[in-house]
Amino acid sequence: MIKEIKSLEWKIKNNKDFMNENPYAFYTFIELLYHFIHIKYPLEKDSYIYRKAHINAKLFSKIRNPKYHPSRKTVVALGLALELTLEEFELLLTSAQYALALNNEFDIVIIYCIQHHIYDLFTVNEILYEMGL
Repeated sequence: MIKEIKSLEWKIKNNKDFMNENPYAFYTFIELLYHFIHIKYPLEKDSYIYRKAHINAKLFSKIRNPKYHPSRKTVVALGLALELTLEEFELLLTSAQYALALNNEFDIVIIYCIQHHIYDLFTVNEILYEMGL
């Protein structure tokens, strides 16, 4: 069974059509996070992003460790700080083993904010507070 699983993994990774449609499919959370940082803010230091996400340097340092699993709120804060599109935001969440749920009011607010380009965390938190979340 292990050989079959390894074979399936090899087939997926070497399927050019799949990889063209899903170029970030095998990125880890930290790889995808840095990919977005370099695309969105190529001239900024990491400190710009973690300050914008309202997380401290110590936590951001922990995030760099591939064995560390960030909280959902931390991933959401980083996604907003990076001003990701909804598709990019969902990729980042998925890479950290989270997802947006349409039956969750918090997630609906986050989707609304992304669709309306509201990325400022103070504004997002104000909206969440007004919604009683």
